[in-house]
Amino acid sequence: MAGFLTPNQKKNIENVIDRIHDTFARTITVFKIGTRTVVSSSNSYNYVYKQQSANTVTTTVSQTFEARIKYVDMEEELLTDRASAQDGNQNSQNKIILPVGTVKIKVNLDGYNYIKEAKRIEFDGRRFSIKSDAKPLGMFGPQYYEFILIPSDE
Repeated sequence: MAGFLTPNQKKNIENVIDRIHDTFARTITVFKIGTRTVVSSSNSYNYVYKQQSANTVTTTVSQTFEARIKYVDMEEELLTDRASAQDGNQNSQNKIILPVGTVKIKVNLDGYNYIKEAKRIEFDGRRFSIKSDAKPLGMFGPQYYEFILIPSDE
């Protein structure tokens, strides 16, 4: 069956969406779980009983990406069960209240591939924990991925 849009038109629409993303995106720093490396070993160190401290160094692994950032307004973003909302039942018992300071970010495929193995994200001088799986977004297939972040105390 023939589509309404040609592949060239679809590509042009995706390019417009990419330009919108580039216009409103800001830099975020994504931290993966650090790797621990033994700096020097000692013959007297016993790992089981930890009789002597091991000389280890934890290296921070991070990378920067461009992301569109949206701070969630708690009055507008009360998450409800989608099935109940579609049935017209807005007073559903199945509600999720997000913590104050919750953020949604949208990243491209490169950012998604890095963030799915990450632990923390930092921007605006604050650190956030990743609290959702990626939600793929796009008109003709996954073009961007959305994550929900909550403020972190670390």
